Amino acid sequence: MGEQRQRCIVHYQIATYSGEEIVYCDSNDEIEFINAKCKRQLRQKAGGSLPFGYESFKIIERKDYFGE
Repeated sequence: MGEQRQRCIVHYQIATYSGEEIVYCDSNDEIEFINAKCKRQLRQKAGGSLPFGYESFKIIERKDYFGE
């Protein structure tokens, strides 16, 4: 059986934009990997690019996920 899946809520700030993004990961994934996945998801939602400026990512919740 594989690693336990987890659901993370990541608080982000990129330039003047901030919010929260849900990121699914494995229990052994490192914080840097989760933050990079969050940034990639946000870039896809924004149509391919994010504004230039200060970037901050913080995992505010990380729980085991038993969904599909």
